[in-house]
Amino acid sequence: MSSLLQVKVIPVNGVPCLTSCKKEERVQNDIILFENLLNFRGENANCNDFSQKLASGAAIFVNDSFSLSHKIRASTVGITRFCYASLAGFHFEEELMQLLKINDTTRRPYIAIIGGSNFLRKAPALHLLASQCDGLFLVGKLSFQIMNGLGIPVSSCLIEKNATKEVLQLIEIAHNRNIPIYYPTDLWCLNSNNNEQLEIFDSAGLISLGWTPVDIGPSTLERISSLLSSYKKILWIGPTSFDLTEEFSVGATQLGQILNKASHNSCDIILVGGAACKAVKGMSDSSSQYTASENESIVWEFLKGRILPGIAALDKSYPYQIPWDDVFSDTTQPLFVDIGSGNGLFLFQMARNWEGLNFLGLEMNEKLVVRCLQDVASAGKRNLYFLSTNATSTFRSIVSSYPGQLTLVSIQCPNPDFNKEQNRWRMVRRMLVEAVADLLQVNGKIYLQSDVESVLLGMKEQFISHGKGQLVVDSDGRMENPFGVVSDWERHVLARGAPMYRTMLRKV
Repeated sequence: MSSLLQVKVIPVNGVPCLTSCKKEERVQNDIILFENLLNFRGENANCNDFSQKLASGAAIFVNDSFSLSHKIRASTVGITRFCYASLAGFHFEEELMQLLKINDTTRRPYIAIIGGSNFLRKAPALHLLASQCDGLFLVGKLSFQIMNGLGIPVSSCLIEKNATKEVLQLIEIAHNRNIPIYYPTDLWCLNSNNNEQLEIFDSAGLISLGWTPVDIGPSTLERISSLLSSYKKILWIGPTSFDLTEEFSVGATQLGQILNKASHNSCDIILVGGAACKAVKGMSDSSSQYTASENESIVWEFLKGRILPGIAALDKSYPYQIPWDDVFSDTTQPLFVDIGSGNGLFLFQMARNWEGLNFLGLEMNEKLVVRCLQDVASAGKRNLYFLSTNATSTFRSIVSSYPGQLTLVSIQCPNPDFNKEQNRWRMVRRMLVEAVADLLQVNGKIYLQSDVESVLLGMKEQFISHGKGQLVVDSDGRMENPFGVVSDWERHVLARGAPMYRTMLRKV
């Protein structure tokens, strides 16, 4: 590697940690190479201590391993808690953009050829595709479930009995949208007593004992070829064969030829999974146009609507410009931002009491934000708004576009998902502190509050340390609530006679 890259590559044996390699042994452009992280229990468990060791000595984390996005690992998720910035690499970004093309329905008609097995596990993704596509062609073991749902005789050994409800739901979605669902008309089958004897059977009458389906037949491939000529976008995901044996899988090769021909006719081709990519790539030339992703598991998780942990852990620029004039009636009014706004009751009362300010709540819990926005609409409040976001990484990109002045920021009783009390304040990280310090107007204030004194002191220390010398303590200790409005948690703490710890910082 050192020879290829023309950069010194230093291997680190044992527990991966940058500080294991002495600073005097490396220069700025050296590469530190860890062992295979899967050999460490802390990697698979997303261990907090292991993640911290991985991050030690590093300021910026760049993830270029898109293939692990659906897994929660210390090297892709946990490490982001301890780095100044966490970014996607170029390959990661390219793979993500390819993933998003699946949901793009601007090119129509759009058909999905779907193979593989386990209908029940894939049902949410299949329902999504049925709601987006203009046709579905199911192959592999999935096709037997559809055939059974349509009342076509299928051998009981080929049916997922616990998936009947989901199969009927898919058929209903397709019926309501008036889109066709296709299935194989014939199949290559293997004699169970003679592994070399193959015969073609009509799929509608496939109840013969002693024969096992292995792949789609020639009649099915002819049907696919004739159908695809009327489509402008084609998704192929999953194998055409009925098991993992490639020895009898001729359907994939021939389907690859059909799609390769379609790609020359200005048709958008999306290939997902090893079988699809191998079949088309093996015969395509420089003029073939297609998008390919071998990470089939990630695509299925994405189509199910699941949040991919490896993506969620990265810092994000807000994906669109906030329409401030639509959000607030007067965008020249000073802005009050509450980070971790929870159920929003604190901001609702503040917005009633201070009509001359605009209030923005930033909250990670999307369900709470949806509820808050519904209440805002019902109350007709034009000086109050909520966004579902991780403010630690998005505060700057959101607030920097606000036309007016940022006058006050509050963080009250933060309680992110950290098991150790001393880490609970870590949502207040350097990147958030610097963003607040940069955007806050002179004499603007930062209100910090917690029922745990160590948490308050931790937040205060972060703001003073990383505030670029612009932040000073304005009020401290056992100061009273300066707003006359209490949050839900504050009310609960005071009701049981416990103290609240507060600090007010000011920008100079």
